[in-house]
Amino acid sequence: MSALLAVSIRTQRRAAIGWGIGLAAVAAMYAAFYPSITASASQLEGYMQNLPEAVRNLIGVDYTSPAGYLRAELFALLGPILFLVYAIGAGARAVAGEEEARSLDLLLATPLTRSQIVRDKATALLVAMAGLVAFLWVVVVVIGRPFNLIVPVANVAAACVMLLLLGLAFASLALAVGCATGRKAWAYGVTGVVAVATYILNVLAPTVSALGWTRPASPFRWYLEPDPLTTGLHPVNMAVLLGITVACMVVGVATFRRRDVAA
Repeated sequence: MSALLAVSIRTQRRAAIGWGIGLAAVAAMYAAFYPSITASASQLEGYMQNLPEAVRNLIGVDYTSPAGYLRAELFALLGPILFLVYAIGAGARAVAGEEEARSLDLLLATPLTRSQIVRDKATALLVAMAGLVAFLWVVVVVIGRPFNLIVPVANVAAACVMLLLLGLAFASLALAVGCATGRKAWAYGVTGVVAVATYILNVLAPTVSALGWTRPASPFRWYLEPDPLTTGLHPVNMAVLLGITVACMVVGVATFRRRDVAA
């Protein structure tokens, strides 16, 4: 392990611990609510049938089942939002943050190549984000049982893996924009706009015929459809999100190698 990678992992670790606690608190809160959901299952199912189709597509079917509830409340809504806020922020700070802090020139003065710097920063992101989703998996499996919120362990792991891949796609985009511009604001802004736009596209496309053909362009379409909480992992979905990550990393390395770094 290089010194840069070790330092980057330690830096990511501090933020990841805080975000991990936040994700665990959200998962625990939703688990605690589940008994009241099952107690009102018939009324809720009737209410769900009257919701707009776009909302039903977002929430999924069988809301009162353990898998349906976890999808709707944790893996389709607040969970991805929190995870992407962390992922985009970490990706934006990885290189652009170093440059704005005037510490990047010290890294470039070492024998490390620019490609190695980006690689080590990206690896530290991967380690931190993988640790976050692994912790979330443990929390969902352990805390859900006392509240009868029980989903097969392998399917919870599949949903967490897809959340990791979604986060990596957007983190790598933020990293690439930061490598190309050297500005955190651009990395935050561009990636945030893309995340919001593609999320809205994924919600609206099933009900707006004119947008139907554009839905595959949204990473969110590949994240939760088919639902990994009920069907497990799907190689095509994984390949699409991994492809986005790899493409962004290639662009980031290429632009960073050619760009003049701010002094």
